[in-house]
Amino acid sequence: MRNKLFAVLLCCLTLLYCVCGVSVYARNNDNTVHRAQGLMDGIVSYQQAISGSESVQEWINGALTDGAGIGAEWYIIALAQSGEYDFSRYEVALLEYLERNEVYSASTRQKYALCLSAVGSTDGYISSVLTDSIGKQGIMSLVYGLHLLNNGYSGDITSRETVEKLLSLQCGDGGWSLTGQTGDVDVTAMTVQALSVYYNTDDAVKSATDRALAFLSERQQTDGDYASYGVSNPESTAQVLVALCSLGVDCGSDQRFIKNGNTLIDGMEKYRLADGSFCHKTGGESNANATEQVFYASAAYIRMANGKGPLYILDRGDPENVQPAPKMDTDDKKADSAPGTGTDDKNKWGNGYKLWTCLIIIAVGGVICVILFLLKKRNIKNFIAVLVVTAVAVTLVCVTDLRSADEYYNGEDITKTDIIGTVTFTIRCDTVAGKTESEHIPEDGVILDTVSFDIEKGETVYDILVEAARKYNIHIENNGSADMAYIAGINYLYEYDHGDLSGWVYHVNGVSPSVGCGEYELADGDVIEWLYTCELGNDLK
Repeated sequence: MRNKLFAVLLCCLTLLYCVCGVSVYARNNDNTVHRAQGLMDGIVSYQQAISGSESVQEWINGALTDGAGIGAEWYIIALAQSGEYDFSRYEVALLEYLERNEVYSASTRQKYALCLSAVGSTDGYISSVLTDSIGKQGIMSLVYGLHLLNNGYSGDITSRETVEKLLSLQCGDGGWSLTGQTGDVDVTAMTVQALSVYYNTDDAVKSATDRALAFLSERQQTDGDYASYGVSNPESTAQVLVALCSLGVDCGSDQRFIKNGNTLIDGMEKYRLADGSFCHKTGGESNANATEQVFYASAAYIRMANGKGPLYILDRGDPENVQPAPKMDTDDKKADSAPGTGTDDKNKWGNGYKLWTCLIIIAVGGVICVILFLLKKRNIKNFIAVLVVTAVAVTLVCVTDLRSADEYYNGEDITKTDIIGTVTFTIRCDTVAGKTESEHIPEDGVILDTVSFDIEKGETVYDILVEAARKYNIHIENNGSADMAYIAGINYLYEYDHGDLSGWVYHVNGVSPSVGCGEYELADGDVIEWLYTCELGNDLK
C-alpha cells in the first residue's frame, strides 16, 4: 500500500512538474513575443515621429513612398508580411523609380522584385529580373534569387541549381562568406534564410543547415548578440533571428542560442535608444540600417510565434505563385567623423584661439562679479562659485585642441621616430566610376593614387588612412573608435550609396583581412588598398 501511495505521489509530482514547465515555457514565450512586438512598436513610433505621420498607413503613403527605391524596401516587406495595408502608392512610386534609374547591382534588382511581389504587384519587372541576375554577382545574388524562386517565379536557372551552387560555397567551418574560406555571421544567416524552406525535404540542405546552426551558435556572444568585422552590432543579430525563424527555431527557448541567460532579443535590445530606434554599436547614434533590420527581424519572430511562414515566403504575392513549402525543381549618413574629418569643418579658429578664448572667459567672469556686486549679492560664496566656473572653463580650453580644416589638412607628413618600414597606399572606387555624375567620384575611379608612408611599430591600416586624409585633404567618416573603426564614407562616397551591399573595404597585399582596419597592424612592404564595392567585395578583382 505504501509503495502504491508513493507511486501515485511520484506521478502527481511528475505531472505537476510537466504542467509547471509548460506553463513557464508559455509565459516565457509570450514574454519574448511581447518584447519583439515592443521593438516593432517603438520603431513605428520613432518613424511616425520623424515623418510626421499619425498612422502606419500614413507613414506608408508618405515617407516610405517618398523613399521608394532609396531605402524603404525592407520596411515595406516587413509591413506587408505583418498586416493588411494599402501599398498602391508605394508600388507606383517604386516602378517609376525603376523606370528612371538603371540599377547595376543584381542583388539590388532582386530586392526590388521581392518588394514588388510582397505588395502584390504583377508587374513584369519581377520575372524579368530573374533572367539575368541569379549568381551574376556573387553569393548574395544567389540568395535573393532563391527567395524569388521560392515564391514561384522562374529564372534562367532553377531552384535546384541555385541550391546546389549555394551548398558548394559552404566553408569548412560551416558558415558562408562573400570571399575566402572563413564563414561570416551575416552571410551565413542570410544563406540559411533562403535554404530553410528545403530543410525538411532535402537531406543535403538539412546537413548543411545543421552545420551552419552550429557555426552561428558558436559565434553568439554572452550578451546574446553577434559581432561583424570586430564590432558587436544588432544587424548581425537580426539576420540570425530571421534565419532561426525561417526554420521554426525559437530563440527564446532553444538553448543553442541562449548565452549566459541572454537570447537574441536581449542581444538586440541592448542597442535600443530612448526614441525607439537602434544604434549600430553601443553608445552610438541612431542608425537607419540597424533600425530597419531589427524591425523586420522582429516581424519574422512574431510571424513564427503566430504560426505563419518565413519572412521571405510572401503572403501578398500572386496566390498562384506563392509556395509556402516549395520543393526543388527537378530540372543617414550620419557618423562620428575621425578627428577633423567631418563633412563640414565650420570652426574658424585662428592660431591663437586659446589665448583669446581664455581672455574672453576671464572677462565674462569679471563682468558677472561686477553685476553680483552691483546687485548687492556680495556673499563670498557667489564670487567663489564664479571663480571656480571660470577656472574650469579656462582649463578646458587649454587642454583641448580645436583646429580649422586648413590646420588639420596641412599637407605635411607626420613626424615619426620609431620607423620600422614603408607601406604603399591607394584609394579607388572603380566599381562606380562613370556610373554617376557625383563630383566626388573621379572618372578614372582613383581618389588617391599610390603613395608611400613610413610606419612605426604598432601602426594600423586606420592610422595610415587618417594620415592620408590629413595630408591629401580627403574626407573620411568613421562609425567607430580608432581601434574599432568602421569606415562609413571616404571622399563623400558612402556605404549603401550604390545598393544594399555597397561600401568601403580594405585589402592588404591583395587580401581582405578578417579584422577591422583599426586592429590590423602593418609590416614593412605592405600594400594597402581602400576599395569601394557594390557587392560586399565580390565585385573586386
